[in-house]
Amino acid sequence: MEDTPEKVHLLWTGGWDSTYRLLHLLSEGKRVQTHYIVDPGRPSSGYERQAMQVIRKEIHDNSERLPGTLLPTVVSEKKRFVQNQSIGDAYQAILKKIYIGDQYMWLADYCETRGIEGMEIGVEENPIFLKEISSAVYPYREIFGKFRFPILSVSKVKMKEWAEATGNLAIMELTWFCHRPTDKGQPCGSCHPCEVTIKGGMAYRFPLKSRIRYHLRVVPRLRSFVKTFPGFYYVLYSLKHNK
Repeated sequence: MEDTPEKVHLLWTGGWDSTYRLLHLLSEGKRVQTHYIVDPGRPSSGYERQAMQVIRKEIHDNSERLPGTLLPTVVSEKKRFVQNQSIGDAYQAILKKIYIGDQYMWLADYCETRGIEGMEIGVEENPIFLKEISSAVYPYREIFGKFRFPILSVSKVKMKEWAEATGNLAIMELTWFCHRPTDKGQPCGSCHPCEVTIKGGMAYRFPLKSRIRYHLRVVPRLRSFVKTFPGFYYVLYSLKHNK
């Protein structure tokens, strides 16, 4: 009897980065358990789940090229409060030093609650985390110690080149990334994922109106401010959550 491949846990959003990692794992014959967390406050959830459904079918139809096993996605709804207070406390301690999105707090809580070690997160070329994720000290280990970041050194352009070379580009083009799609179901061009996608060399995936909105966006300037002054964001976060 052949050994069953080790199961890899992967946060899959139907986006470019996590789908690249998924396809890469499957091309290596890995057994992949994907996880998706529904955020009721994010308008893109329906688009993301639809993209994952279509991509899953394409993976099934191309099993010779992608011989790994894609297990049914575990879908959970984002909790109103973190279940582990120590993780919430660690996140607040990090905010006093640097800005990180609260999705890492929720994901760490998700992994802790379910006993998942080494959840793979598809974050590409992000120098902000290079020091923090390798830190073995509090509070960073409480959050980043739950994850693995296997594609930190891989750019979106490099992912595209790999997809072209392996015949997987058509699947990659089915991905969804925008958090605030327009009424016509097009990427907005102004949310953070759209900003990252365009800066990563993927502007060709946007219609003209979305590219114009990208150049007129205001939120990234505010985000740059809070990253420069994390203490200010910590105060706002504390007020919002009555800390």
